[in-house]
Amino acid sequence: MQKQQFETVYEINGMQLACQRITNQSVKVIALHGWQDNSNSFLPIMSELSHFDWYALDFPGHGKSDWRNQQAHYYFIDYVDDVYRLKQLIAPNEQVILLGHSMGAMVANLFAACFPEHVKAVVAVEGIACVTTNETDVTTQLKRAILNRTEEKNMRVFKDFEQVVQARMAVSDFSNEIAALLMKRNVSPCANGYKLHLDPKLKHHSGFRFSETQCIEMCKRITTPMLVIYANKGYKLVSQGIEKYGKYFGNLTSVEVLGGHHCHLEHSAHIANIIDVYVNETV
Repeated sequence: MQKQQFETVYEINGMQLACQRITNQSVKVIALHGWQDNSNSFLPIMSELSHFDWYALDFPGHGKSDWRNQQAHYYFIDYVDDVYRLKQLIAPNEQVILLGHSMGAMVANLFAACFPEHVKAVVAVEGIACVTTNETDVTTQLKRAILNRTEEKNMRVFKDFEQVVQARMAVSDFSNEIAALLMKRNVSPCANGYKLHLDPKLKHHSGFRFSETQCIEMCKRITTPMLVIYANKGYKLVSQGIEKYGKYFGNLTSVEVLGGHHCHLEHSAHIANIIDVYVNETV
């Protein structure tokens, strides 16, 4: 009998962070979505692999989770802290599997580098290592970020849900069905139609990024088993990252699949099977 998915929230860093769960007496999987997505990104795979103990988190500023406070910004490294605090709440003395997509995969990478004792394995879909900035561009990066923060970021209102879906499809490479699945958790009805739940500050430029040297050192510290699933029509940054950084990981396996950047939603049954086999053979 398939277990039912349900909603819960966790108090983390003064915020209410939403989480979609499937409970089982099995290995715990913390699922980490990509930038401007949400935990619905993992619903099809959760359905396929309902024998796992699932924690699919909405990062701060995304989905049904609270936004960071007015003074805060969305630094990549702070997501690692969010995951650590969630892990301490749900399984302080156990190792877990981290399943990440895109930005969430990079968060899982950095978490595993910092806290290998907490991680059984990492499964990274369309994401490896981290985005870097040349060491000579540090001040340029910071200046651009500060100037970008002064620009007004208005909350967009859509007349109906179909307009929401079409807006997402205009900047993505997937179907109407996938866009609707993701966006129904990122919007809510309002007087004039639908408004986004996404914090506008998510679109601010990052004020800090690791250098390539720092990124390599991070990769060297990832000794836990790691599976990278990348798509034949996905982001070139991922396949290039495997080629550039793969040799620095302690135990890396990579698998190419059909699809685009959201291949885990396009071909969820196939990718769920790859994950299941990998976990059974590795953990």
